[in-house]
Amino acid sequence: MSTPPTNFLDFHIFSLPSQGSIYTLCRLPCSNPNNQARLLVASLRRPVFLLEFNQGIKHSLIPHSRELNFTNVLGHTEIISITAFTKQGSTCTIIAVAYIKVGDANSGPFLNVYIMRDIGPDLSPDELAFSCSVEIDYIPYHLTHCAAANDMFLILSGSDNRVHVYCEDLVTHMASEKEDSGFFPEFKDSFPSVVLWIDFYIIPEKYRFTSVGCECGAFFLFIFSLKSNSIVSTCTTNLGTSVTSSRFFATEDHVNLLVTNALLPAMIYLNVLSNELKEPFTLDGSEKHDVITCCLVTDLQMDQKPTILLGTYGQELLAYRFVDEAWCLSWQRSFSHPILALDYCDVTGDGVRELVALTTRGVQILQHDMDQVTKILMDRLSAKTDTPGEILVLEN
Repeated sequence: MSTPPTNFLDFHIFSLPSQGSIYTLCRLPCSNPNNQARLLVASLRRPVFLLEFNQGIKHSLIPHSRELNFTNVLGHTEIISITAFTKQGSTCTIIAVAYIKVGDANSGPFLNVYIMRDIGPDLSPDELAFSCSVEIDYIPYHLTHCAAANDMFLILSGSDNRVHVYCEDLVTHMASEKEDSGFFPEFKDSFPSVVLWIDFYIIPEKYRFTSVGCECGAFFLFIFSLKSNSIVSTCTTNLGTSVTSSRFFATEDHVNLLVTNALLPAMIYLNVLSNELKEPFTLDGSEKHDVITCCLVTDLQMDQKPTILLGTYGQELLAYRFVDEAWCLSWQRSFSHPILALDYCDVTGDGVRELVALTTRGVQILQHDMDQVTKILMDRLSAKTDTPGEILVLEN
């Protein structure tokens, strides 16, 4: 068996002028042939940066950071959250920014929506067109998006203990709140406190799973039938302290759910379609490094098995694996600053994904030890080769 690639090398650090938040890192949807990812990251004091790696001479990589000029985000502003997506059947990318304007007569919270007409490799900030600005009467928190009924909706939680749904009007092309929308009945009523985190998982033509975590510790799981267009299951529990993040992830034929909170260990709920929020697994030791700020579940070790990553304000990255019928701490790595958000994507364009960590000082890119990656590839080649000289076709 090959040695799992748990060793990461520091590849690059993008510094930021001010601190971001757990909501200010996202990918910019891309259409380049090699699926090279580009990142959008916002700092608290207004600037939104596009982070990418460009090809230099002799196949070298040049890290590049540039500020995107967002119209109508002027003066003293505090960016709370950002999200980006491409609508189905469209080449346009939508970027939404929730922020608070302070210090002038037009102070208050806003939700701005922008359209990027072309997201090719020669992306220019001039291609970012202002679409609309929605003045909101609550402080924004988590901004995300979800597909429903062949359209894409913006989902925004607020200080009014509600989750708000926005969609583009087909006539005016302005974003407006859909208070009476039947597409997201899970958000019809208010929640016990401010919603800090929302996550979705969709099984096409069958179910949509929605998780909602609140500041008071209340946690909700909704299972929505896409066939009957109705909620078939609602269950709730209370974790006793603020819910900081959640992630759905699939193993074999089951949908599972990871939930983190501020002071207690993270929890895993297996096969939520059948078991809902019953009999959770505890990730022992996950509470020992200050608040768990973010989480990620991905095939980090390239063995088609999930690794759970937990980012903490105590500057530790924790990795858990399922071993001997239990989730155990596999390894951990110390950072120089608190971790706010995580992603795992190919930002260098070499076909191997990198680990991306947003900290209080910038965005840190960690690269796999390529010797270990090469060994895994060679082991796979050996396993596939039945006879000498056999021609192999490798799939990504």
